[in-house]
Parts: sequence; structure tokens; C-alpha cells
Amino acid sequence: MAVTAKDIAKEVGVSPATVSMVFHGKTGVSEETRAKVLAAAQKLGYDRTYGTSFHRAKVIQFILYKRHGKVVANTPFFEQLTKGVADEARLQGYQMAISYFYKTEDPEEQLRSIRSIKCAGIILLATEMHTADMAVFESLDVPLIILDNFFPGMRRDAVVIDNRYGAWNAVRYLVHCGHTRLGYLHSNVDIRNFRERCDGYLSAVRSIQEPDNSSAQRIIRVGTTLEAAAADMAAYLATDPLLPTAFFADNDIIAVGCCRALLNAGYRIPQNVSIVGFDDTAICQFIEPQLTTMSVPKERLGALAVDRLDRLIHGTSSENIRISLVPEIMIRDSVYDFTASQPAPSGK
Repeated sequence: MAVTAKDIAKEVGVSPATVSMVFHGKTGVSEETRAKVLAAAQKLGYDRTYGTSFHRAKVIQFILYKRHGKVVANTPFFEQLTKGVADEARLQGYQMAISYFYKTEDPEEQLRSIRSIKCAGIILLATEMHTADMAVFESLDVPLIILDNFFPGMRRDAVVIDNRYGAWNAVRYLVHCGHTRLGYLHSNVDIRNFRERCDGYLSAVRSIQEPDNSSAQRIIRVGTTLEAAAADMAAYLATDPLLPTAFFADNDIIAVGCCRALLNAGYRIPQNVSIVGFDDTAICQFIEPQLTTMSVPKERLGALAVDRLDRLIHGTSSENIRISLVPEIMIRDSVYDFTASQPAPSGK
């Protein structure tokens, strides 16, 4: 395995950022430390052919990791996220190269392809990644930012969504509107974003005064496409359940798919059942009624990842940080407000 800047840092007893500063000729490093770093690099057989392209290559590589592609797909969310990366890269004077890394394909061959692009740094879209998946990227000897995921214990900068707060706030909004019997439309795909939203949902419903705490138990697992979510909701409705007055959904696609099934079954939204989504993608405004959702600043997520990566490239930051963006409620028409002066909803 190729020697990395991290290996040199461990050998000398300094941070990887210090090693980067030495290789880039930056000030702020003592001559003694500089000499030790260069000596360790020579001793370990460090190949700087790839690393020395930092200043020559004004390219940022945006790698989209696909474990299964059930979440990271050609959807408005990821289109806007990519636009945020591309626009900010352009403003900072970089070109953007997009690469894909597939869990099911040969990792070494894919790494060779990634290394063939002489880039200054990498933004890794890690939405579908698990912690163990990061191991394959440790040999890449350029600054790397994790986007849309976070791996505790790893010294990597990350830009993420505050999923727990977003879900918690969605439930609190429903409670504010007078809803006390809630349900959760939970994705059947296991990613950190959805696990954190589940945590936020459960945290919020525990404060609801329910004798049987049924809102915490009313979790319906559904697929991640419009068609799959609609089919799973239709199957649930076929069991003739006691429906909640409102659902929180893991994302807008799930919410809209389930809305279709409810409407097809004769339920009215929001009079019979209210729904709140997550992401605030364009689909929210193209359905009737328009979907209330938690708005995620998608382009801002991408832009912050570029800005943070640029700081690492130029050695202006040696701290590892996690930037967490807070979603905001986008109120539209899919939630019935029991506290407003309006007629009580009738049956379907």
C-alpha cells in the first residue's frame, strides 16, 4: 500500500496538516520539524508524484459513492447538491471532475481511475456509505472532505444535515397544530441520515401525552421510490389500521408516494391525514395539496464542502470540524391545523 501523509505524520509525531504544510512550502513550520518530515518521507519511500500536483491542478474531484443507488440517484436533491459544489468550485477558481465509486465493483481499479485525475482535493458524497467503507479511501493522499455523512472517530472534516433536529422540529410543528396521534414513514434503506431522523422523531413523540405511547410504535417501513412507497402504503392500508392524524416521512419522495396511496384509497389530505416530508425538493410544489416539508439548504451544503476543502488544500486550517446545517420548516398545505378556527375534518 502506498505511503501517505498520515503515515509520515505518525512517524514524526505531528499532524497530517503539518506534513501538508511542509510539502507545500508553507510558513509556520519550524526548520527542525520540516527536516524531520522530509527525512521521514524519504525513509518511508513516500511518492510525491501525485501529491505535488496540488498547486498545478486547480481541480476538485467530486466522488459519488454508490452502495446500491437507492438513495444517491438522479433526484432533484442530489442535482441541487451537485450544483452547489460546481458553482462554488467555479467561484474559487477550480474545475470540478465527477467520479463514481460503486461498492459492487473492483475497488483497486476504481482507485486507479480516481488517482488518474490529478486533483487538488476530493469531496466524497458519503450518503450511502458505512464506516467500514472509508478504509478504501485512506490511501488517497490529497485533502478529502466527507459530504452528507459523518463517521465518529475518524479525523475527517464533514458537512452534514442536522437530521435529528429536523425530524424533531417537524414533529413539534405537528404537535403545535394539535396532532397527538402520529406515525412515521421510515425508509427501508439503512443510512445514517434516516437513522438520525428516526432518533429525532422518537425524541419528539416521547413528549406527547399518549397513554399507550402509540406514536413511537407506529413506524411503517416503505421503499425509497415513489412507486415502492405507494405500494407499501397501499399494503399497510389494506390491513385497515387505525391511522394517525399525521405522518412524518423520511424524505419528500416517500411522502409523495404515500400521499398517492392515501388519495387512491379515498383519504383526503390534510383533512383526514396530514403529512410532512424532508428535503424540500421541487416535487413538493408539483402535487396537490403542496407538501409541507423540512427544507434542507442543498446548494449551501455543496458550497460549504468546497470552501472547507479549499482551506485544507491551502493549509489554512489544521483542525477537524463537522459543519451541521439546520433544516427549516417549509409550511404549505399538507398539514391540518386543529388549533385554527375551521370546521372539524369529516370522514373520508
